[in-house]
Parts: sequence; C-alpha cells; structure tokens
Amino acid sequence: MSHPPSPRPSPVDRHLHRAARALPHHGGYLGFVGILEGPPPGIEELRDLVADTVARVPAWRYRVCADNRRVWEPAHGQDPRGHVHELRLPEGPVTLEEIARAAHDAPFPEGADNWGIWLLTGWAPDRYALACRVHHALQDALGGMAGISAFMVPGLELQLGVPPEAEPPFRPVRTARWAVRTLPALLRPTARWTPARQAAGTTRTLHSTSCDTGRLTALARAAGASLNQIYLATTAGALRAWTPEDWTARGAGPLHSFVPAESRPPGHETATLGNHLAALRAELHCAEPDPRRRLDLMRASTDRHAAEVPQQRAALRALPRVAGLATRCLLNRSRTALLTTNVPLGAGLVINGHPVRGLACLPPLLFGHPLSVALTTYEEQATISFTSDRGDADPGRLPQLWQESLTELEEAYAPV
Repeated sequence: MSHPPSPRPSPVDRHLHRAARALPHHGGYLGFVGILEGPPPGIEELRDLVADTVARVPAWRYRVCADNRRVWEPAHGQDPRGHVHELRLPEGPVTLEEIARAAHDAPFPEGADNWGIWLLTGWAPDRYALACRVHHALQDALGGMAGISAFMVPGLELQLGVPPEAEPPFRPVRTARWAVRTLPALLRPTARWTPARQAAGTTRTLHSTSCDTGRLTALARAAGASLNQIYLATTAGALRAWTPEDWTARGAGPLHSFVPAESRPPGHETATLGNHLAALRAELHCAEPDPRRRLDLMRASTDRHAAEVPQQRAALRALPRVAGLATRCLLNRSRTALLTTNVPLGAGLVINGHPVRGLACLPPLLFGHPLSVALTTYEEQATISFTSDRGDADPGRLPQLWQESLTELEEAYAPV
C-alpha cells in the first residue's frame, strides 16, 4: 500500500507540542482504556500483536522530537515491543474508573514516551483491560482510536496522512466572510473562575461517572438538541454547582470551552499523523440558574455547520502563520477555560477475539486549563471523565454534580 509523503505539522500540532513541553506532568497525553472479556494474553503475546499492528499504522513509527518546527520525526530503529507494558491490579471487584485511573497514572518508561499500550490484569481471571496513551502532538483522539482498530482487523493498513488532492480548497472570500462573522466573538475573554486562580499541581487526578446513553438521547429528542449539546449543557450545570461563588455576580459572562471538531475529509482513514481538528468555542452559561435557558443560550456556539470546518482546515494549510496566531489566541486560558470533547465509539468492538465490554477516555490537560472533560459513548454506556491538576475546588465532586445536573435538565423537559 502506498502512502503520501509525511505531512507537515500544522499550527495546532506546534501549539500542542509547546504546551505539552511546559507541563510538569503527562497532561499532554490522551488515551483510552477498554475492559475486555476473556482470559488475558501473556505480555509477550501482546508485544507480538503490537509489533504486527505498528507495521500497519505508520503514524506509530514516528516520535515527537525536540524541534517545534518539525514536531515529529521517524523513530528509526525503535522496537515497538518496548512500548508495551504490564500493570497488575489487586484481586477483587474493580470499577472502570479505578482501572482508568491506574492506566492514567502509569509512568512512561524512558525512551518509549511517545505512545504506549498497557495490559492491566489481576482483578479477575476472565477480565482484563488494555489502555492506549499517545502524545497529543503525535495524534488526536480519533487518530489514536483508529490506530487501535488495526488490532481488530488483521491485515488492515492505515494511511500516514491525507492525500493532498483530497484536501478541501481554500476559498479566500468564503473564509473572510466566516472570519468576520465569528472571530470577534472568539476574541472575547472568558469568565474568571476559581480553578483558574489556583496554582497547578505536579500531578493530575482522574474522576468519572457513567449513565445510560439512552438517557442522553431521550433528553436530546425532548429538547430538540444534539447529544453533544445535552452533554455540554449538563457539564455547564455541574460547573455552576462546583464553584457557585463564581456565578453570583450580576453580568457574569459565559465560561468558554474548546470543543474539538473532526476535520478530515470524508472517506479517509483517521489513523493519520498529527491533529486534524477544527475548533468550536462553546459558551457554558454557568451563571444562568434555569437549565433550559442554559441549553438555549449555548446552542448557537455549538453549531458545527456555522463553524465552516472545511474552511478552517483549508485556512490552516494555506495561512499557517495567521492560523498559528489564531490558535494561540483561541486556546489561551484567558479566552478558553477548559477542554470538553465528545468521542463516540460505536459498539461491538473485538480485540484479539475478545469483546470489549466498556470503554473510557483518558482526557489530556493542556494550555494551563484547570480541567478537561470527555464524554465517551460505547454501546449503551456513556462515560464522562474529568482530568484536573487543581485541588480547589475538589474535582472529586464533579461526577456526582454532573449526575445531579443531568437529572435537573431531565426534569426541566419532563412532560407536564
């Protein structure tokens, strides 16, 4: 299978590279963890499987380099088996959150710190977990997850990059109209809130909660909203309850979250090198006490069609210096307070013959943000994960507050 030449890093890749190097912890990594049903493989068997997979996922044959202009370089001579690690958990009942936290906290061995696969075993003879973590400058979430798909389809070969002929054309007039319509709002500062005024710690925490995906889809139908909008509105309610003192002042503005939007042209494999993301800047109206109005006020800022995703992608390629300045401006913590991402993962995944029974995201923590939130939907379960490096307010309260906010929004749309 022929591959296009190695793609050039985008301004987003370079910004992620700089942001990750400034962190005292591994907040520049994203990942997934899945629970599988069946007897766990031996570590050597898994290393053989990974070595076969890496031969078919060219992005995993690169590494992040020190040069911010190049961002990545070929990892010549690197043994992919050295990226596979084992972690044994205590015997007995264990939750998906506890498994995810163990994978989230596992250190990267020296020399194998661009991506890694962890085999987690020990709590049950017929269950095990696999976790994948990758440097965000190397791949985005869908890229990493697509790489994992090569485990599930022996012989599947994936692309290194998007062919140039498949890229959307740059249309200056259309892009200028979009910029005039949207950029002034993007430059407005975000609300000040307590977590951003606290000093970042040297470690991160991970907390999560789950609900039936059917609850979110039923609420989306009742509200005439997308599932992503329901997730964001519920998150806004949880953040309102998390730091209530921040939302009592009159005229408190919205808290802005960065919502990544997939930008790869349709029909192309997603396991490509680098980040293929456009930006939505969602307005979380935490000062609004009415849950229905919180959702209504947020709708316009989460309109994917209005975001002109193909034109954003084309502008990143055609105007790299302008796009780099816009990226740094948008992701600055004075304008964007947190990351909120939504990763739908379908159903029926099988790895090495074993069905995946649960999946959760391990969100990155970048740009000086005090919090990242990720929604992962798989089969009938939606898992919401919270990563933070601040201790005040206590991020351990967020899972319960999110559940209470979901119930509040459901009651607001319940038929009378």
